[in-house]
This record gives sequence, C-alpha cells and structure tokens, in this order.
Amino acid sequence: MWRPHWRKMTWAIVIFSALMLLWLIVGITSANNSSHCAHETSRFFSRSDCTAARDVGTGIGTAIVFTLWFIGFIVLSVIWFMTRPKGRDCPACGEKVKRGHTTCPSCSYDFAAAVGPSQVQGSQPG
Repeated sequence: MWRPHWRKMTWAIVIFSALMLLWLIVGITSANNSSHCAHETSRFFSRSDCTAARDVGTGIGTAIVFTLWFIGFIVLSVIWFMTRPKGRDCPACGEKVKRGHTTCPSCSYDFAAAVGPSQVQGSQPG
C-alpha cells in the first residue's frame, strides 16, 4: 500500500484539519434535527422562534469552530516551518549536508556533478 513520506508535522496538520472539518460537518448536520423544537414550544416561544434560535446557535458554533481551525492551522504551520530539515542527506555516506553546500564535507560527494550540467540551475544549453 502506498503511503506518502511526509514529516510528522505534515501528518499533524492533515489530521488536525480532517478532525476540524469532521467537527464542522457533524455540527452543521446535527443542527438540522427539528425534533427538539417540537417539544420546546410554549405560549411565549413558538416553533419558528425555536428554529431561528437553533439556526443562530449553529452559525455561532460554526464560526467558533472555524476560528479554532484557523488559529490551530496557523500555529501548526509555524511549527512545521520551524522544524523543517536544515539540509539533505548525502547519498554516498549518509551524512547531513547543510543547505546551500554543493559538496559533502565528509566524503566530498559533488551534488552539482551528480545532477548533470543540463539540470543545474543557471546553466545555458550548448
């Protein structure tokens, strides 16, 4: 079975967003149940008043969940950016090579030569 090779924080963002979306969907669909308003009518509180109050409550709840989703997404995204890898693995020796370096300090593997002259950024074709 194919599984994307994402970082842990990427999985956290995806799972958080899926849970918040599920919370929104369940909250909106459960508010459409009008059986509660049938039992809550009185001389001062009609069925239409109950339905209107339920709709307002659903709107407020949806706005709160959406706001929590947005804030959580921003916080998790900042953490995702702060924890990204600072380099890449050398395919020859496996050591970490800092971003921007074109050769491995341990084994002198040349990343630019491995890519080839036609794929190096800024090179002009023949």
